[in-house]
Amino acid sequence: MKTLFRILIVLSIIAIIYNFTNNSSNELEPLKGPNSTAPIIPKTDYPEGFEDALPRPESGISTLIDQDSKIVKEKFGEPHRIDQTNFGYEWWVYNEEFDSFVMFGIEEGLVTQVYIAGEKLDAEPYKIGQSLDEIYRMTIVDTEVTAQIDDNIYTFSLNEEDMRTRILTKFDGVFAQLYVDQMKEKLTGIRFLNSETLVKHRPYEMTFVGELIRAPSLNSHNLMKRNEASGKQLFDLINLYRFNHHVSLLEWDDAASNAAMEHSEDMYTEKYLSHDSPNNGSLKQRLDHHQVSFKEVAENLAADYFDAIEASHGWFNSEDHREVILNNKFTHVGSGAFLNYYTQLFINKP
Repeated sequence: MKTLFRILIVLSIIAIIYNFTNNSSNELEPLKGPNSTAPIIPKTDYPEGFEDALPRPESGISTLIDQDSKIVKEKFGEPHRIDQTNFGYEWWVYNEEFDSFVMFGIEEGLVTQVYIAGEKLDAEPYKIGQSLDEIYRMTIVDTEVTAQIDDNIYTFSLNEEDMRTRILTKFDGVFAQLYVDQMKEKLTGIRFLNSETLVKHRPYEMTFVGELIRAPSLNSHNLMKRNEASGKQLFDLINLYRFNHHVSLLEWDDAASNAAMEHSEDMYTEKYLSHDSPNNGSLKQRLDHHQVSFKEVAENLAADYFDAIEASHGWFNSEDHREVILNNKFTHVGSGAFLNYYTQLFINKP
């Protein structure tokens, strides 16, 4: 009896030591873009009628769409960072203060879009933090929205999830994508953009009559710059989300970001979406290879979102991924993207 008791004591001590020293990981189901498999359908018949458009706002940041980029510098100063994209425009990022966070899409000296996430900014007629009920009361919300460019007609169809989390509204000469936190039913981000940029993005199921506008091809140098930029945007947006939920901010980790970038590229190249790589092994093996030490780690994965903004909002609206993003025990983050594959590592450092 004494021998059995001693064995139980030893086993208990071993279990306690294991719990304190073992590195744990949290691997969630990867996300795929909501319209990743939607076909782009050419048609020969023009739509019978177009939906009504709201009057274009006379004030606020949306008035800068299609204006000279010099106006942006006059109002906001020099951008804190300039990011490359694979759509022909570059992002001017103003991320110094989270409550005035904004990004301007600039193409050939003109503002083609703006993404607003800072609650201090004038996003007329909307406001960050606005309720979903109020948005539905004040705006025209349709499941089909058309855009016309010359003689070409593009029709976007919104599904049920889009109507809850990514509403598309039409004004005279400009569109607005409204990113909604479906857990709180609050507006967390707004993207104002012109017709050409909306068609390039193809964020919803789309049919068209006429010619299809395509994004330009990327060379290897621009592709590398674009991927680096997407990783930085993931970092900005995740910390912005934590800031708005009063959670401590995460520090950028170079080694973890390299591991995240490598995994995104591997998933794209090998055509899979998983935490386990056929080339580099499990999450723990990948982090060991990059000499990333951790007490605990979680990994968020996404694919088929056309940019970092869309991928981030996808994670925000997934209960499990959101829980990781807002977990206060994590101290560092590694972010990496390769085209439309996204990896983000949340790390509790020893």
